[in-house]
Amino acid sequence: MSDQKLTPDQAHALLDILSHEEVYSEIRDFRYPGTLSNYGPPFQAQNSRPSSCPSLQALVSKFLLPLPGLRDVSVDFWQSRIGTIIENLQKAELSESYDKGSIGIRKTLATAVSALIEYPVRGVFAGFQEPGEDGRRYDKSNADDLQRAFRDLTHEAVYGDMVDKMFEQAAVTDKLSEHEAVVQAAHEYIIIK
Repeated sequence: MSDQKLTPDQAHALLDILSHEEVYSEIRDFRYPGTLSNYGPPFQAQNSRPSSCPSLQALVSKFLLPLPGLRDVSVDFWQSRIGTIIENLQKAELSESYDKGSIGIRKTLATAVSALIEYPVRGVFAGFQEPGEDGRRYDKSNADDLQRAFRDLTHEAVYGDMVDKMFEQAAVTDKLSEHEAVVQAAHEYIIIK
């Protein structure tokens, strides 16, 4: 075997593939009643076994549980109320197969939810790339610049005060052209993507 290391692009692609597969698998496994018994906090007391849904459990623990209004919610609420809702969905036997030539409801829901959740999971496990040295100039006709703008905006939203800046500017004007260049270019990327 050789000691070849992955290039940054290869590592990024591998993370994309693995996170997509893991999140989809975790969501798909909710079709089995009793999945919450190995989920971990807040649905089950911490035990020596690892969570059956490590990606989802990490998101809930890191982002949902610390929120005001949710951080003081009792364990009973999570286990009896939310847990009951999830268990009832598991028992509903939503179709997973191809029904009459179309994809079943369960598969459609699992695919849609995993597509939304895999991005924050990548952020939790890999972090966000820091903005480059290129400054704040973005060519809106260049796909690489638009992608870089989206990464820069995401980084600033998570680690900086970009969300506050965008809300403040939106309160002043409804014109996108009066926002920062990174917001304008990221907007173009979102529309295209």
